[in-house]
Amino acid sequence: MPRFNAEEFAENIPGLVFAMFMALCGYAIWTQFKPISSLMWSFMIGIATSNILELPDNVRMGLGYSSSSLLKVAIALLGLVTSASVWFEVGVGAFNAIVIVLFAFITSLALGKRLGISNRLAILIGVGTSICGASAIAATAPAIGAKEEEIGIAISGITLFGLISMFLYPYLFTNTAVFDWLLGNPMVYAIWVGSGVHESAQVLVAASTLSPEYMQPALIIKSIRIFMIAPIVLASTFYLNRAEEGKLTAKVSLPLFAIVFLVNSLISAGLNTVANPVFHGAWVIVKAGLKSSIIPFLLSIAFAGVGSKVRFSDIAKVGWKPFGFAALMSIMAGVVALGMAVFIAPYIA
Repeated sequence: MPRFNAEEFAENIPGLVFAMFMALCGYAIWTQFKPISSLMWSFMIGIATSNILELPDNVRMGLGYSSSSLLKVAIALLGLVTSASVWFEVGVGAFNAIVIVLFAFITSLALGKRLGISNRLAILIGVGTSICGASAIAATAPAIGAKEEEIGIAISGITLFGLISMFLYPYLFTNTAVFDWLLGNPMVYAIWVGSGVHESAQVLVAASTLSPEYMQPALIIKSIRIFMIAPIVLASTFYLNRAEEGKLTAKVSLPLFAIVFLVNSLISAGLNTVANPVFHGAWVIVKAGLKSSIIPFLLSIAFAGVGSKVRFSDIAKVGWKPFGFAALMSIMAGVVALGMAVFIAPYIA
């Protein structure tokens, strides 16, 4: 996470203001079309703007600042609302989330290599599938030095197949043999959704299709996956250092924003246990403000910047094979998540 430079920040204000405008537009659209998160709308508006308009250099410079420095700050702050205590709140269901994260990440690296996908793109698709869709991709990209077109392809593919999963999971549970496999238990279904669907907003929709009461367990499972951002970013950096240098002793460059995310999540867990009612009440208010307003808005501004760096002409140079890879990873992760849900179903009340 870079040091704050007042002069540099001032130079980037025009682009930051423009990114903020796109974020506000994304939020306005989200209020009418909620299955797609406001972050995704901001990202898509950024793509459209970049490919339709010829933006001034000072605006593009600010958009680049929002997609890098501002993004790292937002991800670090995200740790304050992702308490490490979620590991202890979901019992055996936590095992599902951990298995999916490890399976999707490791499989993406191994399978991507066989299919001729670049290491960085394979990592982005792997973390997008295993953790939290576009947010994980955007968090991992600066740590591994991913190209803008690689980020665009990964986010686009993961978003598309995440949306399909959002509608497919409830259909499979209510209309196919999946209902019997999961013993007809909506709680097991919620664990499956929390383990297999990409975006948090998509998890909410897929879980609430059955009943609003199953959103919480699905989000708890989802939170465990989100909490894995920091260690997976570190693992990605370590893997690339070894793969590109070809040495077992390759030095790992630790991304500071990922470490701050991890530390903040531990701080959050500690603050949640403070007994003083006044302090605890104040922390609840601060946390609610961070979670519902400040962090989502910062991420939306950053996503507008990320989207603005995606050019269709650049994507065409990379090719469309990665989209097939993203689809394959989504299917494999969903099937493994279902298998794990079937396995634990007898132990869920």
